[in-house]
Amino acid sequence: MGLRFRKSISIIPGVKLNFGKTGMSVSTGVPGFRKTFHTSGKVTTSVGIPGTGLYYVDTKNAHTKNNKRNTEVLQESQSSYANSNDNYSPENPARDYQSASENNSEPSESLASKALKQLDINSLKSIHKTSDDSIDWTEALVSPTAPDENYNQQMWEYYHNMAPKILAGDIDSYLQLIYEVNPLDDLLVYGSNFEFGTDNPKKIEVEFNVNENALSEAKRQLSDLEYNLLLQDYVCSMCIRIARDMFALLPISDTIVHAVLNGCLIASVAFDRLSLSKIKFGYIDPSDTLAKFKNNMDFDINNGFSNVAKIE
Repeated sequence: MGLRFRKSISIIPGVKLNFGKTGMSVSTGVPGFRKTFHTSGKVTTSVGIPGTGLYYVDTKNAHTKNNKRNTEVLQESQSSYANSNDNYSPENPARDYQSASENNSEPSESLASKALKQLDINSLKSIHKTSDDSIDWTEALVSPTAPDENYNQQMWEYYHNMAPKILAGDIDSYLQLIYEVNPLDDLLVYGSNFEFGTDNPKKIEVEFNVNENALSEAKRQLSDLEYNLLLQDYVCSMCIRIARDMFALLPISDTIVHAVLNGCLIASVAFDRLSLSKIKFGYIDPSDTLAKFKNNMDFDINNGFSNVAKIE
């Protein structure tokens, strides 16, 4: 997991301007509802009833012409803030986005297209091979100082402050952590509409939309049967990776992942931490591995996926 630090300043009541190493964003909302617009084009919506565990965090990439104007507004605010604060030193936030906006009326779409073209067949089946670094919440609890120079001290302090509630199984803190850390935003090329929810501190449920466009280049090279097999491995690899990232972030024992394709639920998988920890991810077939866990998935090599029911 990339250790990130976010600094926020209030613009008006209910609206904050956030600065971080991944760029800038504007957050607005009230308790129970918050929406964040990032310079990368990502839009995050958090909706819920505090104290109930009924929370969902939804992340989308907004590919519209309005992104250009939103980015320009954010960059103007960033410039104004930098001029008034000598300690502010961003590491080229939104550099790629800004460069694209000078040459293309839909910059985020252009960048997404480039990313998709770089995906080869092997990479589409290997999403599960990497994951975020695990957080040792017990270590974070007892030590306010980062273990070594590889950690961002300010982010470690954030974990240290969050640790008592996380270790106590506070569900609101789980969702706040997900909202702040954005553990799956490196998967936005492969999926979208990531939603998180739970009413049990020992598990988390994640639902996402499969981005089939990531397979568009491969589809032109493969037969229908070969493409269906690739799609199966792609979906299964994504489910495994999401489970790995959630276990790395939270002290939970179970993660349930729901995959949606073209509006239909095509996979629902219940992962347990112990079983997943025993897998050698560099040597597995994702579809065969997913079959070892409790799952609802109806796949046929000739017809692809069929609609299934969620695992509760």
